[in-house]
Amino acid sequence: MAVKEIQNTTPTTTVEGERRTSLPTTTAATPPARIIRSTVPSRRVLRTINPFVCMMLRSPLHRILSNSVLLLTFTGRKTGKLFTIPVGYTREGDTLTLFSSYSWYKNLRGGRPIVVHLKGHGRTGRAEVIEEREAVLEAAEHLVAKYGLKEAGRRTGLALDISPPPTTEELAAALEGHVVIRIILD
Repeated sequence: MAVKEIQNTTPTTTVEGERRTSLPTTTAATPPARIIRSTVPSRRVLRTINPFVCMMLRSPLHRILSNSVLLLTFTGRKTGKLFTIPVGYTREGDTLTLFSSYSWYKNLRGGRPIVVHLKGHGRTGRAEVIEEREAVLEAAEHLVAKYGLKEAGRRTGLALDISPPPTTEELAAALEGHVVIRIILD
């Protein structure tokens, strides 16, 4: 990759009647930041596979997916309709952490009650939506520190296992539009 060079000529100056022109200086332009791609399937793909994933998680074969995917059931804030969706999660004790870039999370604002189907069992809890950019970045950095780039990328829905590793600024840019959902189980 070639680095674009920018020529910078300082203005002509006069010193005691002499006319001097500074020589052009060359500086390297900052290369554009890399774009970290999302690994979350499109809405169309999710609409196709989600019924199969839900069926699998409710079956005796749930162990195939249960370590990383759960069923989240919540009530729509406008319609009052019950929704059940499969989502990836990270568990630390009785706290589940989820990342999302889709708008369904708006139904969970305000500590709404939820039900999860976790490892073959139903559990209740309360959801907390974290939308502040710094808090989302901090949660992602926590996962990177705990699980490494590849596993943290899988848990956040981003391709983080790139070389060289992403900078904090690149990670923050990749998380733009994402939220963290913390579920405290009862």
